[in-house]
Amino acid sequence: MKDLAIIDGYNFIFKYIDKSGVDKERLMYFREKLITDLIQYKYQKDCDLVVVFDGSLSDNQERSREIIDEVEVVYSRRNETADKVIEEIVKKNTQDRKIYIVTSDYSLQKVVFGKNTFRKSSREFGIEINEIKKRTREAMTRSRKKTDKGFYQLENRLDGKVRKIISKLRKE
Repeated sequence: MKDLAIIDGYNFIFKYIDKSGVDKERLMYFREKLITDLIQYKYQKDCDLVVVFDGSLSDNQERSREIIDEVEVVYSRRNETADKVIEEIVKKNTQDRKIYIVTSDYSLQKVVFGKNTFRKSSREFGIEINEIKKRTREAMTRSRKKTDKGFYQLENRLDGKVRKIISKLRKE
């Protein structure tokens, strides 16, 4: 059975940004960016992954859940903290699998950690994500270099007139 990583979404995000200048639109951007990074992480680490966002101050009467590229995204309901959702997920997944909880919330750490449950600080997890992104960029660069050597790029195979027409179309 695959390891399970559970990320306290806002806890992780706010460890990397200045909270004072974050409006609702900017926060949505950071959530989407985190989910994109987690998708890449999931495929590199071959684990199950859940990210939980605290909706305790929202108007949501129900907990919402969606799957984005095999990453489970959960938003807690009004008056429910992400910590409570994470505790429930941990209790449901007590099989013989490792569970990693990414948070810097000390109270959550004290409550949920037990057999096969481990903590990763937001800082440690951020370093891990950045390393995966770096390795992915390097692999893409190596692949691009191999492809450029093995094939003539399409633009190099086109007649000069056709290249000018395409270039003109691209600018429009």
